[in-house]
Amino acid sequence: MLATKTLETHPADAHAAPQSTMGLGRTTFLGDVSDVTTLGGLINDTFGNRGFGGPWGFATLGGAGGQTIVGAFSTGTHGGDFDRPPIADSVQAIHLVVDGGKHYWIERVEGGVPQLTDDDALRDLYGPANGFEEIEIIRDNQTFDATVISVGRFGAIYSAILKAVPQYSLYERRRLDYWQDIKETIRELPAKLFEAPALNKDFKPAGTVFGPQRFLQIAVCLAPSANNTRNRVGITQRWTLSLTSRPPGREERVGALIDPGQPGEIDPEFERVGKGPGYSPDPNDPRKGAQPSLLEIACSRDSFLKGIIEGVANEIKVFVESDGAVVGAGIAATAAFGGVGLLALIPALGLILLALYAILDLIDDDTRFSEVMNTVKNRLLDPDNPDPLARAAGVFAWQMIYNKAFEGQQSPTDFEAISYAVMDKHHYGNYCEVNVDSVEVFFDAADTRLIAFVDALIAFEIAQEHHGKSMVGYASLRFTGPTSALIGMERFETNCAVEVACLRDVTGGQELIDFAVTLARNPNIGGILHWGQRNDCTRTDIDRLFGPTSGSDRIGAWREVLDRFTDGGQLNAFSNAFTRRIGLEP
Repeated sequence: MLATKTLETHPADAHAAPQSTMGLGRTTFLGDVSDVTTLGGLINDTFGNRGFGGPWGFATLGGAGGQTIVGAFSTGTHGGDFDRPPIADSVQAIHLVVDGGKHYWIERVEGGVPQLTDDDALRDLYGPANGFEEIEIIRDNQTFDATVISVGRFGAIYSAILKAVPQYSLYERRRLDYWQDIKETIRELPAKLFEAPALNKDFKPAGTVFGPQRFLQIAVCLAPSANNTRNRVGITQRWTLSLTSRPPGREERVGALIDPGQPGEIDPEFERVGKGPGYSPDPNDPRKGAQPSLLEIACSRDSFLKGIIEGVANEIKVFVESDGAVVGAGIAATAAFGGVGLLALIPALGLILLALYAILDLIDDDTRFSEVMNTVKNRLLDPDNPDPLARAAGVFAWQMIYNKAFEGQQSPTDFEAISYAVMDKHHYGNYCEVNVDSVEVFFDAADTRLIAFVDALIAFEIAQEHHGKSMVGYASLRFTGPTSALIGMERFETNCAVEVACLRDVTGGQELIDFAVTLARNPNIGGILHWGQRNDCTRTDIDRLFGPTSGSDRIGAWREVLDRFTDGGQLNAFSNAFTRRIGLEP
């Protein structure tokens, strides 16, 4: 049982250290980040606060700011910045309340960095005068590195202090390529994908470029093209820019000040922070914001696909009516299927054309994206059709539509915006994420098993399309530096996180997610599952991944700290079925 009524004091009152120099120039520390504060809320309270002595920003963020801050860092959430560690390594101090009500102040120790807080001030702040028993202060990196990613097992993290850097902008570039052409270059570190020059003839940012490339994401279309031999990828890269006087994204993501609040008591409120869609650049002017693409919202009411299906239907119509003489770009890219020549598919494609027209008649502006995709899949990938040419034509048309949709979402772009507008793509007004399922698997970026894992996902998708199923979603590869956290997934010099996300409404997505989880847990693959997403691991898996056979007994050191906070396992209020199955126990 935890008594929380006295938890109304602010760790900022116990600060001892001035602003110091580390990371991207000067650094400040943000106090009183509670366990229920969201990343979007922190942007509202701090980065958008005109009275704050900055502006300041995070060195890195995850792709979606809807998590609580404590939930994000205590599960190892990360961005795609390969030159720096994940969010957990921005944490400098943690206020932990364990089972039984004992309070701990746990602080990171860094050489050359002043002590963050004053011991006497902390004891006064969290002492009997304010309704507390005496707080225990710990400055020990093993304890800190165990606590910062502890998945809720140690107790309630009431507040934390995070490191911030001067606010900045980002330049983002995205280009299309093929997985088969770039996959082998990933592990050849340093690879060209990590060292692209920022300046090019296509776009000149308003801000000054500072430093080399920092971010890499590779989104993979699992549905193939070119006779099942090629898979489209969208490659996204980013560079740090100086902050201009009116950076794009600030107005769209922050908006006007509604209520200035009271420093230390009531947070300020802004017009758009934590309330709207992610930032999208205007395609006609990349320095301005545009309305978000409907593809950014998995369960949106969507007529976007209607245009894609109409385009595919028109290509097929021209091809059929010309007896194969006129081959459109989509047909040429998808090419012959399964060794069957295109001309042999003409009669079957004529029937597919009728099916597409029937589907178009059913689509209106109120039809959900997932509903459209599931309807199209069911009509085109009918496994009970006895005609092999009809089945081949259906898969052919499905792959055309799938690839067109992917290319629309990953179309080439160049834009710049303030850091949080680029990094945080979360739609704060969208409450339908229940329709999406995902898993994330971590590898050493230089390990050949990373490539084998993605290739296996592609092979699974190709096979299930012949059985009337398909995964509507993507596999996304993002890269990050190592963490000091003992059980952080990011344990390698350069880590690659493969996130596989799908729409639950479309049969085939859940099957591919299940396959990805099973494959990742295979010791021959050696993937590490994200603590904050689907994780089917057992204690045996965790001992193999983080125990002595992994090169360092990280889980043993973590359990030593857990043993201390739980009185040898006697205090078990934060133990549950998940922690017992997965081995987060003494």
